[in-house]
Amino acid sequence: MAMILATISAGARADDERVNLRAELGVEYDSNVHRSRAIGGTNESPVVGSPLGRAVLGWSVADRIGARQDVAFSLLGAAKAFAASEARSENIGVVETSGAWRIAVGDRTRLGVGAIYYEAIQTGTRSEQALNGEARDFRSLTPTLRLQRAVGESGTIALGAGYRAFVYKPNPSYDFDAPVASVEYHLTRETSDGAADWDLLAGGGVEWRRFAGARLRPDPPNCAPGTCMTALDPASGRHQDQFFAGHFAVTRTGRVLVGVGYAIQWNRSNSFSETLLRHVATVRFTTPLPLGFYLAARTELVYVTYADRIVPAGGPTGQPSATIDDENRNHIRAELTRDISARLQLVGRYSLYVNALGQNGDYKRQTATLSIAFTID
Repeated sequence: MAMILATISAGARADDERVNLRAELGVEYDSNVHRSRAIGGTNESPVVGSPLGRAVLGWSVADRIGARQDVAFSLLGAAKAFAASEARSENIGVVETSGAWRIAVGDRTRLGVGAIYYEAIQTGTRSEQALNGEARDFRSLTPTLRLQRAVGESGTIALGAGYRAFVYKPNPSYDFDAPVASVEYHLTRETSDGAADWDLLAGGGVEWRRFAGARLRPDPPNCAPGTCMTALDPASGRHQDQFFAGHFAVTRTGRVLVGVGYAIQWNRSNSFSETLLRHVATVRFTTPLPLGFYLAARTELVYVTYADRIVPAGGPTGQPSATIDDENRNHIRAELTRDISARLQLVGRYSLYVNALGQNGDYKRQTATLSIAFTID
């Protein structure tokens, strides 16, 4: 059975208005539904493989209001449901909404307000989600204020500030509120022969997270490094993190698309076992193949170190932009597509996840998808 992916792009009523509607329905196979890893030869939870059904429905609109204002709004709903009874605690639905309004405050400067809302709703009980400590059952809301200014002929720099509310439904101790700040630079250039475009993106951000729960302490208190467990320490105050992130990416788009990127994340925490440094390197490309096929591939290598020489058993990542498939692990993904007709496309996709470098345990997860895509422009 195949996945049916329908993308419907409605014609704009005016040159400066764009409307897009996208629907997706299909199947997949997941070899490690609970994302279980083995430590010392023993799995944290049973390794369960299962086929699943996927569905996505998305709508977006952008419009220019007069000469100095523009608005954009998007709404996405997604869900996946597993066939195996042992996997159904991982059934999940997602709602993601974003909106922005920008106004020109100068010839090269725009000021905007916006918000992003993301909610994942997992069907399993708290005890089922605690099997592997990685439940993807949370809510995130981030209103922001953004100032953007054109730099040179084809560059922009943007400053952002806002506030983030994060709710982790399986364990309210991980709920947090956080002021957020960001800076981003974007540059695009066309090659002299017009055959390709270069795109550079660099930026960084910080979140000052104050959690609802208490910080952790080493257990026992005077344990030797590398031998400690963790325990709650309500007497020493609330858990607080300073989460810093930076990223850099360069992409060349022509007949072949090639991109490389690097990101760094540093979580400076007052809670034992929560301070970490994460490096993420990415390589991606898309190229045409004989017989009308196209190949798109992406590799993501992750290296993590923990200041207290202990890897937490679980808990939320609090990532600013998470999806139902995100994992902080090494990742290889390949997608092969071929047009069947002007509106119909065949798609095959394979993903492999393995342990991030520097993490304990043995981890492997594979997913495979077959889809048919239908597009109306």
